Amino acid sequence: MSALKGKIGKQELEWVSVPHGPTGTGHVKINGCAPVEVKWRKDAHGIWIQLKEGVFGFDISGEVLDEGEVKYNVQKRGFSENWSQVAFVREGEEISQATSGGKKKGTKIKAQMPGKIVRVLVKSGDPVEKDQPLMIIEAMKMENQIRSPQVGKIEQVHVKEGQAVETGAELLRIDV
Repeated sequence: MSALKGKIGKQELEWVSVPHGPTGTGHVKINGCAPVEVKWRKDAHGIWIQLKEGVFGFDISGEVLDEGEVKYNVQKRGFSENWSQVAFVREGEEISQATSGGKKKGTKIKAQMPGKIVRVLVKSGDPVEKDQPLMIIEAMKMENQIRSPQVGKIEQVHVKEGQAVETGAELLRIDV
């Protein structure tokens, strides 16, 4: 299986054995050093990673850009560290550096799995805070809160209560 590479903050990561499934053990090269063993456990908001230095949790939310590339926002649990627009690529792929010509784009919030919109808690024009609940989606017989990854203002809500959505469907957009 090919490696998965990315950069979070100043750390360049290369998963030698790509994580898959809800739990597992793998090996990661950090900044090109020898691989270290890591254990992971996924939860509803992200991943817990166990290293010899301790256990660290990260909330991860993804956004599929218009070009089809996925960018992630990563928030270290219990800390103020937050990285946005993180990209991971498979071995042999390149990370594209799309430019917006100085124009600020809003953040698209997309469905991470197919489901049904149970409640929409915001409307266009509403100010939002980081981690504020935006809507509730029922997926796999469980209700999941969709939370704001940042402070901003709701630009547009694309769904309504009772609507079925597919993976990757744009739910709403937040102006930054």
